Amino acid sequence: MVISQILDGFSFHSQWNGGVIFFTLILIVLYMFLLSTPKDHPKYKSIAFAGSMLLILFAVGSPLNLLGRMLFRAHIIQIVVVLLIAAPLLVIGIKTNLLEKMLKNKGVKKVYRFLTHPLFAIILFHGLFIGYHVPGVFDWIRTGYFTNYFFLVGLILAAALLWWPIIGPIKEEDRMTLNQKLIYIVVNIVLFVPVTLFLWLSNTELYSVYSDTSQMLAALALCMPLGEEIPPDLLETLLPYPPISEQKNGAIILFISQALIFGLCTIWLYMKKGRK
Repeated sequence: MVISQILDGFSFHSQWNGGVIFFTLILIVLYMFLLSTPKDHPKYKSIAFAGSMLLILFAVGSPLNLLGRMLFRAHIIQIVVVLLIAAPLLVIGIKTNLLEKMLKNKGVKKVYRFLTHPLFAIILFHGLFIGYHVPGVFDWIRTGYFTNYFFLVGLILAAALLWWPIIGPIKEEDRMTLNQKLIYIVVNIVLFVPVTLFLWLSNTELYSVYSDTSQMLAALALCMPLGEEIPPDLLETLLPYPPISEQKNGAIILFISQALIFGLCTIWLYMKKGRK
C-alpha cells in the first residue's frame, strides 16, 4: 500500500506529535481529577470528553496529520474528525457546574447568550471554515507554524459554539425547540455545500501546498523534529495522487460525512425527545 510506503520514510517522532499528545493528556487529567465534579455528573460525560480529546489527538497528533500535509483527502478527514465528531463530544462532555454559577451574573449571561446564539454560531463557524479554504489563505495558514495552530484552535472553538445550540448542555439555557434545532441542522448542511461544490467543480489545482514542491516541503517541515530531513524519494511516492483528483475526493468525503453526521444528530434529537 502506497500510504504505508509514504509513512515508512518518516520517523516515529515525525508521525506522532509529542506536543499534541502531552496537551490532550493534560486536559484529560485536568478534567478527570482537578476540575470540581458535581455529584450527579454522569459517566457518559467523562467518556465523551475523553473521547473528544483522543479524537483530536488522532486527527492532529498522529500520522494522519502528516498525511494531511501531503494528501488533501487526509486533510478533509482531519476536518471531519475534529469539527464534526470531536467538537460535539466536547460540548456533551463539558462540566457545566462552574459555568452555571457564572451565569448568575447578568453581564456573563449576556455574553454567553450572544456567543451561543445560533445565528452568531453559524456565521462565525462557516465564515472561518469557508475563509480557511480560500486557496491563498489556506496556503498561508498551512505554511506558518503559529497561523496553523491558531486557526486550528479557532475552528475547534467555533465548532463547539456551532454544536452548542443543538446539544444544549445547560438545560435552563436550552431554549430552542426540536423544530428549530432541525431547521438549524438543515441550514448547516446547506452551508457546507459551497465549499463542497468549490472543490468538486474546480478543474485546476487550488492549493499550492499540494501541487508546488517548495510549498509542500515548507508545510511538511512544520511536522518534522529539529535535525530530521524529509525523505528524498517522497515526491516520487506521491505521484499516484494528483491534486485535482484529491480535491474531488475531499469534496465527496466532506459532503457525505457532514450529511451523515447531522443526520445521525437528527435521530439522536428525536430519541432524546422520546425519552422525556
